[in-house]
Amino acid sequence: MLTVAIFLLAQIIVVTLNVNAMQVTQGNNGKHFLIVDKNNENCYKTIQEAIDNVSTNSTIYIKKGEYSEVLYIKKTITLIGEDRDATLIKPVSGKNKYAIYIGVLGVTIENLSIINKAPGLYTTGLRIAASNTKIYNCNIYNTPIGITIWTSNNSIENCKFWNCKDEGIALVGSSYSKCENNRIINCTFYENTDGIELQYASHNIISRCMFFNNTHSGIDAIAKLNNDNTISNCKIYNNVAYGIYLSDASNNKIINCVLSNNPDGNLNIDKNSNNNQIITNNNIIEEKNHETMNNGINKKTSKRNILLNFFTNIYKTQFNRINKIFEILNF
Repeated sequence: MLTVAIFLLAQIIVVTLNVNAMQVTQGNNGKHFLIVDKNNENCYKTIQEAIDNVSTNSTIYIKKGEYSEVLYIKKTITLIGEDRDATLIKPVSGKNKYAIYIGVLGVTIENLSIINKAPGLYTTGLRIAASNTKIYNCNIYNTPIGITIWTSNNSIENCKFWNCKDEGIALVGSSYSKCENNRIINCTFYENTDGIELQYASHNIISRCMFFNNTHSGIDAIAKLNNDNTISNCKIYNNVAYGIYLSDASNNKIINCVLSNNPDGNLNIDKNSNNNQIITNNNIIEEKNHETMNNGINKKTSKRNILLNFFTNIYKTQFNRINKIFEILNF
């Protein structure tokens, strides 16, 4: 009986410590846990304070509410929101800055909504500057760029992106650093400019995603060296310009994707791209106006298409100019 009483007392203590986030609890798996609740005087009021005080490899649970703070993560930790739609990170950062910056390996973020209404074309919700980041079950919206990934071996799964005035996700490598082996799985992109944009990004996987009602493209590969990527089992439709646009991109595989009703081309591949493979179980690539097709590639040269290509080339030149600056600033 004494043994049972001691065990029950220990369980009560653990439960008590889990409720009071000002104290750290160590679970059976050896990890530490904190709770952030802006409405509970016994808890951390801000997420950043909890980040600063928690140990590496710990988990921070964030209760429902709006948190108007920029988060800077330089510890390998996990952030988990109580409710995906009601746990909201919504600062107004500096121009071209971020709501959340991840600068260390192995960070996991789950079940949060993230917005950032700061000015600047390169303002982001999440900026990933380290590898092995995992983002699960999040909403990212009302920001110029939802997530910028500057590194390799990251995973974005089951997330939604909307009203990102530039891109939902930007995969950004450079002549100096790689952006490879990232996985974007089961995500939804709508009412952005581009759903996903690739710049110097190779060997990445985009699978089981939906892209619709974006004001430019579902997936847009610009700059150069966007090679050996795999886009599979995606639905890409009703975007204002293109479904998929590949510029200077080679050896990519587009597998069992449904592309339809993208007025300037369901799949556009420019003359500098080579050896891209379109693999389908049947003829599921549709061309609304039945322009001349070659292996599923749209060859139309309408005035609108030429104009969009002109502005894309201007953007590519601009990107090359700022590319080195971003590297110096460690974006």
